[in-house]
Amino acid sequence: MHEQNTQSSFDFASRTMHPKSSRFGKETLFFAILPDPEARQACLEIQARLQREHDGLLSPMAPERLHISLYGVASAEKIKDEMIFAACQAASAVDACRFDLSFDHVASFRTASRNAIVLSGNGGRELLRQLHIQIGIEMHAIGCDPHVKADFQPHATLFYADERVAKTTLAAPVVMPAREFVLLHKRPGEPNYEHVESWPLSERG
Repeated sequence: MHEQNTQSSFDFASRTMHPKSSRFGKETLFFAILPDPEARQACLEIQARLQREHDGLLSPMAPERLHISLYGVASAEKIKDEMIFAACQAASAVDACRFDLSFDHVASFRTASRNAIVLSGNGGRELLRQLHIQIGIEMHAIGCDPHVKADFQPHATLFYADERVAKTTLAAPVVMPAREFVLLHKRPGEPNYEHVESWPLSERG
């Protein structure tokens, strides 16, 4: 039986954060954790295996676009420089420690228009959730609406597809070290995200 989940947290700020928005001319601005080279390679190998097993998975997420969603800042026809500056200001005030994320299964989640085929797991979830909340607090402190989600679930999207994939446990978990978080700017028609800025996470005391 396929895993049934319609979790809205995969559109963190709102449904306008879904990739569908870009096809309608909207830009998106969001914070994320990027995988290190080892974790990125593991994602590519899982994508390749899933494509061999499922004919409907035709368009994998490109390697340079793989990320762990952290906090959706805005979606608009044009992201204003003031919003980018505000997001950077808020991020600079965040004080959080390094941690590792661990993804132990593949699952399908229904988004606004298609299925997201993702890596998911609870390893490091609480620390990622705390970072998500801290960003929301700092955004609120400078006068922006906070986009904090109570049902925050770590994930890395591998595909968007019409097909669903049953929940499958991985032979070995994919570990993604979180040593910094980044602000990404997605513009319609551009294949890659603009890496606006990054902020290091502190070492544990």
